[in-house]
Order: sequence, then structure tokens, then C-alpha cells
Amino acid sequence: MKRGFFLLLGVLALNTSIFAKTSVLVDFNLLKADGNGDPEATSDASSDELTQNMATLVDYSGIAGTNFTEDDKKIMRTSLAPANWEVKLNASAASVVNKTYSFTKEWHTKYVSVLKNSDSTDDSTDDMTVLGVRIHFPESNFNSWALIQPPFEIPAYEDVWTDESGKLKYELETDELGNPIYDRSKLAKEDKGSKFIGKGVVRNVGVLKSLELSVYGCQFKNAISVILKDHNEVVTEIQMPQYLDFDGWRRITWTNPNYVANVTDRDLYVVPMYPVSEPYLKLQGFRVYRQGDQLGGDFITYLKDVVITYDEALNTREAPIDHEEAWGILTDRREEAKKREFSKIGQLEILRYLEKEKMDK
Repeated sequence: MKRGFFLLLGVLALNTSIFAKTSVLVDFNLLKADGNGDPEATSDASSDELTQNMATLVDYSGIAGTNFTEDDKKIMRTSLAPANWEVKLNASAASVVNKTYSFTKEWHTKYVSVLKNSDSTDDSTDDMTVLGVRIHFPESNFNSWALIQPPFEIPAYEDVWTDESGKLKYELETDELGNPIYDRSKLAKEDKGSKFIGKGVVRNVGVLKSLELSVYGCQFKNAISVILKDHNEVVTEIQMPQYLDFDGWRRITWTNPNYVANVTDRDLYVVPMYPVSEPYLKLQGFRVYRQGDQLGGDFITYLKDVVITYDEALNTREAPIDHEEAWGILTDRREEAKKREFSKIGQLEILRYLEKEKMDK
């Protein structure tokens, strides 16, 4: 039987630029609202009830406690559907009026060739889903910015228990209270920790070579950046090299000036192998900057996707021993990280739920 092990190549991977890999970090066309948050009712939901993306649905009712009714817990779900994303202004710009008129929405537009990935053969003219953003900047002449972020920090290790419609893929046993028992040993390998891959997370990322952002400009001279977070909790903000002062769709590319394309020019050294965790990048959000001498008030833009090109951090080679199968250290670490991520999401969403409940009374 063939076994594999992971070889970490340190800061720089042993490959040349022609072997750099390209992956979609996020594509809002995959985040279209296609359900109402109830896996059993998605097929019966009318179009105006489609508020959640069922493939990225997160149910946080499990940590809600006993002070909530079963009806309360049924609506404690959220997803990465575009309308759930948030716009936050910097402190000096966050007036009541500016916050009220700064939000996101899901929008649909015909396929545009400039947005086609270089390796795509899709020539369809179907509607594609994009993230529509409205920001109401101050009209006074001082600098300001707006952060566009997902409704929760995107988990790096969430398992896939459901299909794209939100229905369970596996037959699960239940406990004495009738709650399903999520036994990870029942999961297929490809479903372990991969729920948000391509929907905000890319694994096995070494050196970043370039980043592409598909964005719609309305001729405002505002700047935009992409905010990333890695497996070491380090947040990096990449300023895109072009203002949004153009009309229509454009694919803006940032190229890493420190990327060394020729392998013979790289500084290479030996580092420990197993059990080194697999590096990843996740999307933290976007930031739009408006200079004080530029037009304030309403600003509109649309975002389609983010694509990254990078050297892989880990190489798979043939070996007589599968270390992970023998020890399971990385699995244990990922499970601990998943629990921390889920707890953080749940606590924040419950606070939001309580606040909304107070406002509705």
C-alpha cells in the first residue's frame, strides 16, 4: 500500500515559478443564498425566504444554553451569504447616518468575460452572484475607511456533514435526548475540515506569489485592500495597486515583490517534518479607503472573487510509514482548533441574536 508523508520546505518551497499553484480563496458565486437556514425546508422555501447559503451554514444553537427555547435555537443559524456580510466604518466616520446606509447585499449579473479565470473553459451567460457593497462615507474632508467582513470569522477546520442543500450526508446515531452524535470516524477523508475550502480558506499555502481581485469600479478614486489571516494568527493587509477609478469589471493583480522565482536564488534550509501543522490562509475581509480630498457620501462597488497563486508549503512523497495514521497528532490539533473557532463564532452570534431580540421588542 502506498503511504505518504509531508515534507515542510520552510519559508520557500522547492519549486520554480512554473510550479506555483493557483486556487480560489473565495468566490461569491458559490455563496448564493439558496435556503432559509432550515435543512428540512430548503426545497419548499420561496425565493424571498432564501437568506442563507446552505453549503456554509453554521448552526450555533449547541452552545446557546438552557435559557433559549427550541424555537429560538431553530433560527440560530448564519452563513456566508452575501447579504450577511457587514460594513464597519472607522470610529470618526461611524455616525448613525453613515452606519445606516453602509451595508452589503447579494446581486446577480450576467457573466462577464474579464472575470473568467485563465484556466476556465466556461462560456456560459448565466447569472453570477456577486457581493454588492454600499458605503456612506463622511462628506467632510478627512480620511476614512470601511471594513467589509464576513458575518463570522471563517473556520479553517470545519467538517462537512451536509450536502450543498444543507441535508445530512451521513446517517448519524443519536443520544438519549435525540440529538445527533457527530462521530468524525464516519467522515470521508475529503469531508474532514474542508467545509470552507474555496469559500474563504486555502490550505497548504507557502510563499504567496500573487493575489487577484475581481471588482467593479464606478470611477471613484478610492483604494481597496484584501485582509488575510494565516495559521499563526498573523493578519496581513494587502493593498491592491490600483484605485477603483475605472468603469466596469476589472481583475486587479497584486504581485509579491519579495517572491523569488528562480529556485537557485532561494535561501533553503532543513526544518522538522511531522507533526508540523499544515499552513493555510483565510479571508478576513476587504477594506476601502477614501482620501479626504475625494468625493464623500455614497460609494458603490461589487466583488466577485479572490484568487491566489502560491508555492505549496508541503510536498507529498512516498514513504513506508503514514505518521498521521500512526499518531493522529495533526487530527487532534485540528479538532482543538475547530472547537475554539466554533465557540468564538457561537458566542458572538448569540450576543447579536440577543441584541436583535431587544430591538424587535
